[in-house]
Amino acid sequence: MPEPTLRDRLVNDLKVVRRRAQHRLSDYLDDVLALREVTAQTTGADNAEHIENLLRSVYKLRSEGAQGTAIGILLGLEQGRRGANPTVLRQVAATRLDYHSVDNFRKQPETNALLTFASLIETYSIEYQASSQPEDYKINVALNAIKELTLTEYAELIQRLQAWFKANGRGLYET
Repeated sequence: MPEPTLRDRLVNDLKVVRRRAQHRLSDYLDDVLALREVTAQTTGADNAEHIENLLRSVYKLRSEGAQGTAIGILLGLEQGRRGANPTVLRQVAATRLDYHSVDNFRKQPETNALLTFASLIETYSIEYQASSQPEDYKINVALNAIKELTLTEYAELIQRLQAWFKANGRGLYET
């Protein structure tokens, strides 16, 4: 039997996220290996926060129409839906998209939305990897953002960095 494609694996992972709730990702990271793989390829990390950020980025940048609406609701990516019960989210999606019953929605439109979103994630990953960013890209982005800070904001940044380094067992200027 042939290996499942990345898209098929992503669909399975998205079903897990839909069923177990996106805000609990850290509890079931081992069950979403394809999402972890794509997230590691695009962000360099595969933790719950980065996976959620990937899902939100793809949703905001690429999802549209009825399927985009369905994904936003089903996965808790739509504003105000993050911690909602998965069963309630499915009911809301079915109602919002004018399906007479949740079962009618679940059978085909939900499956199509998950498949489309998995394709969008896969495409996003391929395009991200194809865009060659210099190794110091993140540092340059951070430096440019720091240059735009006011003196008050800069002081706040320094305080937060000191607190972060202290919490992680290092002084700000230690190597």
